[in-house]
Amino acid sequence: MIEVADLRKAGHSQGGRGNEKEFTGKTSRLEIELRGDIYVFGEALIEGRAQNVGGKIYVKGRVISQVNLICSRCLTPFSIPIDTSFEETYYAAGTISPDDLEESGRVYHGDQIDLSELIIESLILTLPMKPVCHPDCKGLCPSCGCNRNTGQCDCGPPAPDPRLAVLDDYLKHIKT
Repeated sequence: MIEVADLRKAGHSQGGRGNEKEFTGKTSRLEIELRGDIYVFGEALIEGRAQNVGGKIYVKGRVISQVNLICSRCLTPFSIPIDTSFEETYYAAGTISPDDLEESGRVYHGDQIDLSELIIESLILTLPMKPVCHPDCKGLCPSCGCNRNTGQCDCGPPAPDPRLAVLDDYLKHIKT
């Protein structure tokens, strides 16, 4: 939450444009559920500034944290640092109709703006689609499940998919 009462008053006395206000804060450990998966973020540092811009409050800042993930190839837990930015325009409740609200604007009530939704959205947008513990991760053996990063198994190459046998025959025909 950031207090914006002073920013709103400064805007009225200066023809709609007000002073800037710096803000910093920390969140404790944060768990976010997304598509059935739970992502655990460590303590987050939030810093930024808010400014009265023509009767609306423009907020810009950044979030620094780390997130615990599971590698999509070898299923090993690992962490990555997060440093992401956010920005949004906030309108006081009752000063604008929902139809006139800009595409990216939000409404706030009272003299405080709750940034929690904006911060959560920013953190979600930084998550990798396919988390990988390191770029050359070898993954798991499809036959026995051995982690190929920590050892080798005796399974050999996987058997070809029988559904692709027709394509294999076709390719052999073309080469001859």
